[in-house]
Amino acid sequence: MHSANADVVIIGAGSAGHAVARALRRRDPLCTITLIAAHSGEVYPKSALAAALAAGRDPVRLVQASADMVAAREDLHLIEQSPARSIDLVQRAVDMEHGSIPFERVVLALGEEVGVPGALRGNPAVCPINRLADYSRLKTKMAGARRVLILGAGTAACEFADELARSGRQAIVLDSARHPLGERLPVLAARRLRTDLERAGVQFRLGERLLAVDPIAAGRYRAFTSCSDRLDIDAVISLVEPRPRVSLARDAGLPVDRRGIAVDGRLLAGAEGVFAVGACARLPVAIAHAGIEAQAHALAETLCGRPTQPESRLEAYRLNTPDAEFVFFEPPPLAGEWQERATPGGVSSAFVDSDGRLRGFALAGSAVDGRKAWLARLTR
Repeated sequence: MHSANADVVIIGAGSAGHAVARALRRRDPLCTITLIAAHSGEVYPKSALAAALAAGRDPVRLVQASADMVAAREDLHLIEQSPARSIDLVQRAVDMEHGSIPFERVVLALGEEVGVPGALRGNPAVCPINRLADYSRLKTKMAGARRVLILGAGTAACEFADELARSGRQAIVLDSARHPLGERLPVLAARRLRTDLERAGVQFRLGERLLAVDPIAAGRYRAFTSCSDRLDIDAVISLVEPRPRVSLARDAGLPVDRRGIAVDGRLLAGAEGVFAVGACARLPVAIAHAGIEAQAHALAETLCGRPTQPESRLEAYRLNTPDAEFVFFEPPPLAGEWQERATPGGVSSAFVDSDGRLRGFALAGSAVDGRKAWLARLTR
């Protein structure tokens, strides 16, 4: 077991990295904490970026704490603009472009990446929204945009599209999936979500792919789709479903797959003294619904010599789409079927496993009022 006051290096200065630093400092005032930020070390709500962009808010107003404030408040060593290049598990060091940082314990809080579809990578017309730097770059472009093409139909894309429609602009959502939120939703619930958003002015082009985007004038583009259509637009925003950042862990020989870095019930990532938290981690079933704060609190206890498992609390995700009431609890990857019931007011969809137990649900329209009762019925 490591000593309670040993050095801890946290790679990633998003919400998970900051949460671990806060929780650890509260429990151990003496340990040395180094926080490595690939970009800026500012604290801001990443989930609010798309909605704030649609509303034209100043990016400065999103910052909750500057890098200097974070370093002083948590008494930590903050290294900004320094992406980690590799982790040496033998020498126990994190290598960066301009040197390396030794560690006794390291926490991977790498988050997830909103990418750009393969054929469009490198196209300057296609802009992802993934961090504050993206927001700052896009704000000027969005100021005069009236017709916006959104790549992806996941939660962030639907929320952004609704915000754009409410601001009087035209939002076109394009995705190869058949339904909003991809294939995770059953038919009736997905249809209700789409109908409500279309009624608000959002246009969906599902079952299509974007093949190319060419500039046609200053601030104007022409998009070509797999259905041989041409769309003249003012901006192209990528909000495809994010993927966990795993390359750093994979190159170090840690267990990873497309769902993230594999961890055990105490967030240990396959090697002594190496942990992973947040969106980059693939949690085991027992703690699959542990939020970032719960993970941070438990990991801080573990790092202080008191091995602790995060508390898993069942919470349904409620879409931030005022024009489409929608609540979703994604079922685990197991055998089962969706059972749906539609009324004029809403849709209730239940995912039951082979033993008839409720493992997930989707509620649309007036049915969202019963979300607490549905959560109470879930099988843990």
